[in-house]
Amino acid sequence: MKISDTRLQNFRRVIADRKLRLTDLADMLGKAPAQVSAFGGKNPTKGIGDQIAREIEKALDLYSGYLDMPYGLNEFNNATMLSHTGRKLPVIGSIAAGAWCESKGSFDSIEAEEWIDAPGPVGPRAFILRVEGISMEPKFIEGDKIVIDPSLDALPGHFVAAKRSSDQAATLKQLKQEGNEQYLFAINPDWPERIIRMSEEWTICGRARWKISDL
Repeated sequence: MKISDTRLQNFRRVIADRKLRLTDLADMLGKAPAQVSAFGGKNPTKGIGDQIAREIEKALDLYSGYLDMPYGLNEFNNATMLSHTGRKLPVIGSIAAGAWCESKGSFDSIEAEEWIDAPGPVGPRAFILRVEGISMEPKFIEGDKIVIDPSLDALPGHFVAAKRSSDQAATLKQLKQEGNEQYLFAINPDWPERIIRMSEEWTICGRARWKISDL
């Protein structure tokens, strides 16, 4: 499938999911409706080029390269099924994951170590965090790949990815609560700093949904 077809497929899906009109996007991009209709209308007369693709992603709060990733089986992609969900997720380390946690999303697709089929339905900003360190052994060991979904509510008892503002890195921990206070808990009994009180320094990026194991 050509990149122009992939971009148009993803563009139409995102617009439909968010219930946006082409005129809404034209306002967001600062372009005339006719310009947007030319590449995104019912009968487009030109493809979505590199520059406009990046502008669309920025306007819609999508990561750079989002429109370029094949989504799965539909009218434009009737040859290859990527997975039963039609989604591939980026595998990223702690530093890149910290960037992903930003509300505007400064993650660039080239920072992904690899792309893996999503094991099930996920939100639009889901990603795979590669576990670093031994703080979560024995449940999670270094190198494990954990699907993090920011669209899910993170409640006490859930495993979450949390970002520390001092170094912008993300880490996997269990969320605990005592009274009105919340804590990040390392389940490894030998870890020296097992309990971290949630403060302004910490932000929860998303809830852990699945662990993906290599065979």
